[in-house]
Amino acid sequence: MKEFLYKTWDYLLDAGIATLTQLLILLGPILVLAFIMNFIARKNESLSYKVLGQKIYLYVFGWLGTSVHELGHAIFAIIFAHKVSEIKLFTPASGKSLGQVKHSYTKGNPYQTIGNFFIGIGPILLGTLLLWLVTILLFDLNIFRVAEKYEVIFNSNLFQSFSALKNAAINIGQGVWETFIFILANSNWWKLVLFFYLFYAIGSSISLSSSDIKGAFRGFIYFVVLLFFFNIATIWKGNFVLDIFSRTTNYFSGFYFLIILSIGLNIGFIVILWLIGLLVSQFSSTRPSRK
Repeated sequence: MKEFLYKTWDYLLDAGIATLTQLLILLGPILVLAFIMNFIARKNESLSYKVLGQKIYLYVFGWLGTSVHELGHAIFAIIFAHKVSEIKLFTPASGKSLGQVKHSYTKGNPYQTIGNFFIGIGPILLGTLLLWLVTILLFDLNIFRVAEKYEVIFNSNLFQSFSALKNAAINIGQGVWETFIFILANSNWWKLVLFFYLFYAIGSSISLSSSDIKGAFRGFIYFVVLLFFFNIATIWKGNFVLDIFSRTTNYFSGFYFLIILSIGLNIGFIVILWLIGLLVSQFSSTRPSRK
């Protein structure tokens, strides 16, 4: 009896470790990048309000980022068969929020419940997709070929040593830099202006509010539980789910390059805004006052 309990525990432990590894491979990269982008977008927004003014920022840049953000929620709410009762893409005069999507679902429905996760992170997925379209339409750039060239492989080996993570980070950095240089070298002035504008405005939509995270968490927990039970039923055949998730993540790794490029550009915008704010404050302090 004791031996049976030990074997059962070991089997459940294997299923749990497999589930954790699968989640890290499938969702780890995009969630980490989204967290970083979320922090930068918030900082960018606050600085833009301060330097440019709230109305200028919202009606020149914020309208696009907000619309993409809310559209990301709405599209995945429809995909996962939620009942969408209201869509407001950009309502700066409402006084409550800049945009809103109201939706409901049938509790206990696995498909709709898991959908909460994708609805919550919808702005990340749609925003990244639009950045991909920007690079294709403006520069005919296939970001996936760049990712393939630098052989950034997402699998369980990536988390087993610091050197593997370091090499992956270096390869990603080189790929992002090559992408940026390619864009600079194959552009005229209006394409560059449009590129910077879109990556600044759309990049700001790759962020999640507290309500987005709360909604996504419900679907995430449900997904984890289902995945764990699926692993219990199949882990004796081997961790083939990890291979599927690794292939999926590797296939979409080009999107990670675009998010990192957007992060880098938005950090550049933060520096520029900070310098402008510093110059304005210095000018204001040295300007003689009228009596």
